Amino acid sequence: MDRARIMAYVEAARARGVTHVAFTEHLFRFREAFELLYGWWDDDPDPALAKLACAYWQDHVSGSVADYVREVEAAKRDGLPVLLGLEMDWIHGRADDLARFLAPYDWDIVLGSVHYIGSFGFDDERFRAEWDRRQTSTVWHDYGVLVGELAASGLADVLSHPDLPKVFGHRPQSETPLHDAILTGASGAGTAIELNSNGLRKCGEIYPALPLLQRAHDLGLPVTLASDAHTPARVGEDFAALAAWARRAGYASATSFVQREPQTYALPADAP
Repeated sequence: MDRARIMAYVEAARARGVTHVAFTEHLFRFREAFELLYGWWDDDPDPALAKLACAYWQDHVSGSVADYVREVEAAKRDGLPVLLGLEMDWIHGRADDLARFLAPYDWDIVLGSVHYIGSFGFDDERFRAEWDRRQTSTVWHDYGVLVGELAASGLADVLSHPDLPKVFGHRPQSETPLHDAILTGASGAGTAIELNSNGLRKCGEIYPALPLLQRAHDLGLPVTLASDAHTPARVGEDFAALAAWARRAGYASATSFVQREPQTYALPADAP
């Protein structure tokens, strides 16, 4: 991350009418996280899956969290509309290590996400064959348990792309048990639910599904809007669709975070 890349995201956001950009780089891209959490994959009894997970993390280490924080904070001091965030990948049994990783920095927002069940990276193409060896309902159940752990840890402000296991189209007969787990976790910890437009690109449906979002509204849970933009061109992508999805569920406002404090704003009135 450097100033030129930050500016590319900011300019793309401005073109779409987005007023602030929250940079939420993945935990696994940082050398410090790799060193702190190294070997977590070995807890999986399947050595082939553990090897895949290890290789994925090794392939994606691309810099230092200290440098990342320094660049974003410098841009913020210079008046650019940016926020310092992180997507914290939940690793079962490593809550204390994750807390140590977060502690030194003044985050604006911490997203919590689950991408692994053991060493099964269920949303990554390299692991797709593993879906054929597992029952869909079991994957969704195990994912729900981990989301509950993540929420209970108190380390995240937002549950990111909360019904992610639908990404490749594997959906159980009933999604209600997972919705129950997500809502119980979010309600108990006071975390927000993320509306993520990347679902439209990945699986043809916004994360999360409307029934989950409607129940979140009824429980009074806040929502955030995210494009999950891995490139500048996708910043703010399909935000009108996100606003419309939120309105269908009953929401009139959404939430952002500054210094980990919620900030509420009205959804666009002209959302389709």
